[in-house]
Amino acid sequence: MGRMLGAHDPNSVIDRPDLNKCPDCECFFASLNCPICGKVCPEDMRAGNRKPVKIKKQKSSGTGRVTFVEWYHSWWFILLMLFIFPIVGICLLVTSPHKKWAKILFGVLFALYTVGISYGGFGLIAGMFEGSPVDDSLTYEEYVAACETVSPETYYRAADSFEDKFVTMDLRVIKKITAFDDSYTDYITYYLCTSMDGKYEILVRNCFLGDVQNLTEGDRVTVYGEGAGNGEIDSANYETYSAPILNGAYAEIN
Repeated sequence: MGRMLGAHDPNSVIDRPDLNKCPDCECFFASLNCPICGKVCPEDMRAGNRKPVKIKKQKSSGTGRVTFVEWYHSWWFILLMLFIFPIVGICLLVTSPHKKWAKILFGVLFALYTVGISYGGFGLIAGMFEGSPVDDSLTYEEYVAACETVSPETYYRAADSFEDKFVTMDLRVIKKITAFDDSYTDYITYYLCTSMDGKYEILVRNCFLGDVQNLTEGDRVTVYGEGAGNGEIDSANYETYSAPILNGAYAEIN
């Protein structure tokens, strides 16, 4: 039927450039006066003088429209394909009608998950942010002064009670061991040491600070470090060693 003169629809974006428009009621009319409020139409709101109305383009979000997504572009199916056939899953993710930010976020999360379960990726990343096992904020003199002299026998019998404590002891180097770290992505050097009488074995982890000296078999050393309790390491030669562990910060060859 068309739009009746004097009618006003607040949700309408229709303009009638051939009719006058009331600035207050925003209705269109052909007469000089507004049929609703009776106000005389100003010159700049009359037909021919009024600026055309710019119609804003409505965004798809928030319009109430329901967008149907094909089953193969559903999140559950894309996720399934990423695990079974990654290339197919990536193609479906890229060509899906989902928002760009959602695609990027989903892709990043899946990539992090893939790295995490492959080759101990999360362990490697965590290791990058992990500090030194020994306190490197102290000078050599401060570190030595903080250490308590403990016999290898005492440490061997009660290693857990010395965990994170500063200790020093005299040892004899038996063997140098290259071992895996906890994530099996890097190597750590240990020295298998014993008391001078050879009765008690201690594993000294190479966390040495300052001018590091490579220890060799038969060296008699005074080690300054921090207790790490009882532990077990796997060497690169697939040998397992179980003994109390001392994180060595400094070593003096006697």
